[in-house]
Amino acid sequence: MISQIDTASAFLSELTEYEESLFKNATPWLKGMRVKGLERFKSLGLPTIKDEEWKYTSLSPLAQKKFSFVGEQKLNDNRDLEKYVDRSEINIVYLNGFFAKELSNLDGLSNGLTIQNLKQALKENEQELQPLLSKYDAATQGAFAALNTAYFHDGAFIKVKKNMIADKLIHIIHITNGKIPDTISFPRTLIVLEASSEAAVLESHICSANESYLTNALTDIFVGENAHLDYGKGQNESPEAFHIGTTRIWQERDSNVEAFSLAAGSLLTRNDLSVTLDGPGAHATINGLYAITDKQHVDNHTAVNHKAPNCTSRELYKGILHQQARGVFNGKIFVQREAQLTNAYQLNKNLLLTKGCQIDTKPQLEIFADDVKCTHGATIGQLNEDEMFYLQSRAIPKTVAVKMLCRGFVDDILNEIKHNSIHLKLEKLLAHVLSVIS
Repeated sequence: MISQIDTASAFLSELTEYEESLFKNATPWLKGMRVKGLERFKSLGLPTIKDEEWKYTSLSPLAQKKFSFVGEQKLNDNRDLEKYVDRSEINIVYLNGFFAKELSNLDGLSNGLTIQNLKQALKENEQELQPLLSKYDAATQGAFAALNTAYFHDGAFIKVKKNMIADKLIHIIHITNGKIPDTISFPRTLIVLEASSEAAVLESHICSANESYLTNALTDIFVGENAHLDYGKGQNESPEAFHIGTTRIWQERDSNVEAFSLAAGSLLTRNDLSVTLDGPGAHATINGLYAITDKQHVDNHTAVNHKAPNCTSRELYKGILHQQARGVFNGKIFVQREAQLTNAYQLNKNLLLTKGCQIDTKPQLEIFADDVKCTHGATIGQLNEDEMFYLQSRAIPKTVAVKMLCRGFVDDILNEIKHNSIHLKLEKLLAHVLSVIS
């Protein structure tokens, strides 16, 4: 029988040289954190369907690969990037996990707004970054978050100072050029909003090639008292790629977060999102959309932890599945004993367009307080036959009718995005999937 250590060692076999250089150049505290993360990953091994949190997502295709780390490269054709970015905004571009200064646009930063690549920030602001990077104990994290903690090599550090409003969208763009197959990257992002500050941040993962690779991303977001964050994550990577992403949001008193997640690409996607409401009066809206076709697999795991009284959370995830696609949604709401007067809502809605697609959905509540209002639910359905008949009776072809009804299903949740620029960019990532649905 193969042990967890054996599966982890096999998975990391091509990364030995990279690991040695990474650990060798780390400061003592950072090296200690990396070692903890690596030990945690090796003790857990690659998750299997025997693990409850991975029950409906098999990583067998991933386990059969041997991923290697590739150094800095150039982007020979940036037409895809130019179609997607707005040069009037703040753009932070990473190519194969490395900061690409020549593709980025960091001009005109407001006073009180700090944006650095993580390598630079660790050299210049180590004392500030240490508690942020150590907020979550590496020895207790999930396998892929622990692996990122051990192996991250670059990323973004964003800080908005107290009482400051960042008036431009901060767009973090991760590009994989797909030149070399079976590569791996470990982007790490830190976002800090101090008290009474405001910002809008979008993280995008894109690739127009058809190569296999793995992105293992980790984003930590800290939202201070009375601060407001509009946050989006969009993913439309190679149809042969694997995307494992972890996003952790920590909110203080009276803070507000409007978050949106879009998954429209890659062969296998796993998104883990956790939100901790740690101060009274905090509010979180966490919505998501997955639109997948062919043999794509998307697994969304969310957890909202109410730790303080008088907090609210709203969660709506919608999915469109086509051909042989499979979706997974597992949403959890935890209400701790001290979190009285909690108001939490969670709903997952799915539209299955063909007989071959499949969805596994599992909304959950764990409530330890006695004065709360919490609801959760899930729906699974197909296109309404009466609506299809009505449209076709008006001389609208069936393929066009399907697209129209899917568009309505999608617009219902996209219109929840309050930040216009985030809305428009996620629409662009979604366009290809909607065009092939019929």
